[in-house]
Amino acid sequence: MTDNIAFQSSELARYFTQHRVSWPQFYESERRIISQLELDARQDILDIGCGCGGLGLALRDQFGVDCYTGVEINPQAAEAGRQMNPRADITCGDILDVSANTLHGRQFDVVFSLSCVDWNVRFADMLAAAWTHVRPGGHLVSTFRLTVEAGCNDLSRSYQYINANGVMEGELAPYVVLNARDLTRALFAFDPAEISAIGYWGRPSATAVTPYEKLCFSAFSVRRRTGESDPPRLRLELPGEIVNVMDAAGVTRRADGPETSARARG
Repeated sequence: MTDNIAFQSSELARYFTQHRVSWPQFYESERRIISQLELDARQDILDIGCGCGGLGLALRDQFGVDCYTGVEINPQAAEAGRQMNPRADITCGDILDVSANTLHGRQFDVVFSLSCVDWNVRFADMLAAAWTHVRPGGHLVSTFRLTVEAGCNDLSRSYQYINANGVMEGELAPYVVLNARDLTRALFAFDPAEISAIGYWGRPSATAVTPYEKLCFSAFSVRRRTGESDPPRLRLELPGEIVNVMDAAGVTRRADGPETSARARG
């Protein structure tokens, strides 16, 4: 089985020491999804692919979150994160290894993976590992690139240059794009209590090489059950085309209908 890429580029630390370190620097879809969680100082947070730990700083300033654990595969970014936020617990390593060892058996109120699980080769394994660390009643918050076409997790066909200057050079990262139906099936396989999503159409990154002309950039929040057996509640603010493809999976129709909505977005 192919190992995840242990990124070595110093460009990651260069970028994430300046960007995504304060609440306004996060995308609107991310801010809205996170705001629904009603975070405060009592929550225990795990951030997978934390970069320089900027999310921890933003959540501390915005919601008073104090217990923040990060996992980052890039050594320079992890070290920069420790310096920027000495109170954080940041581990350098592949989440698949860290999950099986350092974090084995630990669960958190919220597990974040923003621009991470779809930025390395073992997407399905990373998503499953993230879910194991969500405690009952907790949430997995993750971002995904969605399409109504066939998805792509092939580094030779869909990739992004790691470059803070926005030029087409540097280390390559997989630019994983998911078919909306396939993601729906993967999330429903977790048997969640609730799925919320906010997304919109946009063009691929300027530093990406990918066969897609447009993608739905989406932020999802998936709540773990506490024992209830009702069908999952859905709150979907996604383009209609995406919701239609999700419906084709046959799972959204089994969810609580009144909570399901589609907002057409440009």
